[in-house]
Amino acid sequence: MSTLVNPESKIGPLLDAHPELEQVLIGLSPEFRRLQNPLLRRTVARVATVGQVARIGGLPVSGLVKALRAALGEAQTEGNLATEEAAESEPAWAAAARPAVRVDADAVLARGGTPVGEVMSLLTRQLPGDVVALSVTFYPAPLVEAVRAKGYDAFARKTGNGWEVLIREP
Repeated sequence: MSTLVNPESKIGPLLDAHPELEQVLIGLSPEFRRLQNPLLRRTVARVATVGQVARIGGLPVSGLVKALRAALGEAQTEGNLATEEAAESEPAWAAAARPAVRVDADAVLARGGTPVGEVMSLLTRQLPGDVVALSVTFYPAPLVEAVRAKGYDAFARKTGNGWEVLIREP
């Protein structure tokens, strides 16, 4: 009996076990073409969950779970689907933010670096309240969760070209 795909399933191991899901994902959102990048596949995809990937692709979590389950021939049990996270409202600190440092995550990835590592390094050199701004063409759910887990404030907003993530030590 196979384990049901759920919002907490890690996308990398899921794609390793079922490579055919890559085309299913790409068919659902052009954002998922990035999963063809070997570096992204080895890094972000290892820690990103199906729920996070849904947000990256601009899809409802339940819709992505259902599509992946259907592609794998899994049962569609509504009771196992997590409800989609409510939209986050912009906090006052983010609305007034004047970033001390800006990071282009796509440039970091292109040179073989990791945005999480670079952002964490920059954050340790900032004063409390200083804001680090990260620009990226996809929603970096694992990075947002990693900085929040370390006690930083993080707010992500959609921009014309992708996403801007504002991070600060409270």
